[in-house]
Amino acid sequence: MRRMGWITLSLLLITTALTAVPDRAEAQQELRYEQYRALSWAASRLDHLAAFEPIHGEEGMFTALGERFGTVIVIKHSVRGAERVWKSNQLSGVPEEVMVADLDGDQLDDALICRTNSGKIYVWSLESYNLMWESLPSEYRTISCFTTSNMDADPATEIVLLADNKIVYIDGGTFNKDWTSLNDFSATMIRCGDVDGDDRVEIVLNSGMVLDSLTGGVEWEEESFYQHIELLDIDGDGMPVVLTENGITGPVKVYDMDYGNEVRFQ
Repeated sequence: MRRMGWITLSLLLITTALTAVPDRAEAQQELRYEQYRALSWAASRLDHLAAFEPIHGEEGMFTALGERFGTVIVIKHSVRGAERVWKSNQLSGVPEEVMVADLDGDQLDDALICRTNSGKIYVWSLESYNLMWESLPSEYRTISCFTTSNMDADPATEIVLLADNKIVYIDGGTFNKDWTSLNDFSATMIRCGDVDGDDRVEIVLNSGMVLDSLTGGVEWEEESFYQHIELLDIDGDGMPVVLTENGITGPVKVYDMDYGNEVRFQ
């Protein structure tokens, strides 16, 4: 009985060890780091391309591409190659920007958003690619740029548009229009974040303005930022700074809105 007990224990340990080691074929299902990096780099540089992880945790990566013939396609990338998994119906206008966002506020991306050169916004579900919402025909003549951010107290994220020179908030849960600015603004890129530490989101335009998100009033104004802007906390103080660059070449400027000026890192 003692000998059988050791044999049983040995078999149990071998079985446990084998199941703890991932199958070689299964381990190779994930994309290599270089593939992830290439996809992420392309998505970060092109307005017409957005990358997102599979929402159910399967292997690979997805990209959404707004192409000039008036549709958005979704491509799945895996170690087996790339395949198209979805294509939208014909859109009104040519896609100018696509973005993946968390609209319901659960910290997981759930929506694919596209704006076109005809002043239309489309929102599809990442779960089913069903059309969740689109703006009304002729509601806007032009939509210069958009982003997403939680602009109020409810969990849902807002779609923030610069449409017909007005800033507009669209609730990401109900898709109702929450707010429209009284004043006109111009920009080709818009970002939102608490850049001055007042516990309230500001609207940053690449035309050089930082706006109060509740009133639309100008909190700070520069002659102009460069073409591209992004908000990122790079000094660890919990507040994003404004990073601005003029395309791929040229210098970068860093603005700390807590001090209201350009900063130089020593």
